Amino acid sequence: MPTLKKRSAAQWDCPKIFDETIADLQEAGFFQMLQPKRWHGGETTPIESFEVTSILAEADPSVAWVLGVVGIHHYHLAFFDPKAQEEVWGDNPQTLISSPYAPGKAKRVDGGYVLSGRWGFSSGSDHCSWTFLGGNIDGEENTGQAKQSGMAQYCFLLPRSDYEIIPNWDVHGLRATGSNDIVVKDAFIPEHRALRWESVLTNKAPGLKMNDGLLYKIPFFQIFSRATQAPSALGALKGLVQTFIDFNYQKVSRHGVNISANQAAVLAVSQALSHAEEMKTQVYKNYARVIAELEKGPSISMDERRQFRFQSSQIPPRCAHLAGELFRLSGGHAIYKQYDFGRLYNDLIAIQSHQLNNYQHHANAWAGTLLGDEKIAQNYFA
Repeated sequence: MPTLKKRSAAQWDCPKIFDETIADLQEAGFFQMLQPKRWHGGETTPIESFEVTSILAEADPSVAWVLGVVGIHHYHLAFFDPKAQEEVWGDNPQTLISSPYAPGKAKRVDGGYVLSGRWGFSSGSDHCSWTFLGGNIDGEENTGQAKQSGMAQYCFLLPRSDYEIIPNWDVHGLRATGSNDIVVKDAFIPEHRALRWESVLTNKAPGLKMNDGLLYKIPFFQIFSRATQAPSALGALKGLVQTFIDFNYQKVSRHGVNISANQAAVLAVSQALSHAEEMKTQVYKNYARVIAELEKGPSISMDERRQFRFQSSQIPPRCAHLAGELFRLSGGHAIYKQYDFGRLYNDLIAIQSHQLNNYQHHANAWAGTLLGDEKIAQNYFA
């Protein structure tokens, strides 16, 4: 954190994570936390990964965001055909993979698929040698749990030589994530580098024969949906609280009132820290329940899994709301770039806008079912 804080001002003006920061994350093994042990990964539980990401976000949410996004791809690659894992990690287990998963269009051909299109929001792609891209097959209907999840039929794995990165990341928040566009023109993808989402969601993915540890038995979206947005938001909020404390410490107003006597200020700090602890604790409680189920503990119903998704989807919007009050109470001087208020607050606004934080969607699926609507969750998978 101290290192990231020193770099944060310069990092804010750079449209991608500094090379030295990526090297630091690699040396610490952070990208490999969810990677199989057989490929020299940590194969931790998602609790450790969430904790590291949230702590780093206190110093720089963009760094935490890229760690979360790229790190979850190491988890996902474990589900692919072992041949694909060998191609990516065989020579270098620290090889990084970008995405996005938004559905593109592909054609089925002999021995594989041909993919073309343009995908946006490829966070951290400048540092990655491979990418995951979503794709639906022309003339084939997407069905089953993959359709329920909102994902494409397939996730395709492409080497850097098969796609072009289009620099267009000029934004107000998460400025350093380098979430540029990716363009693909008639790239051939062999069968072993194409993975049906249905096989992931039904625990039939080819990689699970070799990667059979507890981590890879956890329902995929119970990890995937909380890898980036929630921990980045929690860390950014805590970072903003610390900025508020440092900025206002022992400050006396023009009316001679010490900041500690300002009830709105002390309440805003108390609520932000308390709610952040509460939200993180809820995530860890839910993870603990999922892990306990796999260790022959009480089973978890689909309603409970929907509840878990709703609870995590609320975290970024709640953090942004709490941060807004801290920013307001800091007064006019807080808008100067020499302070971190604007950077952290803009990052939080950006984080909360991600579609995974559509808490109304998750509320519909969870509570709508509890209220007797059997069909409301038919296109929803937790």
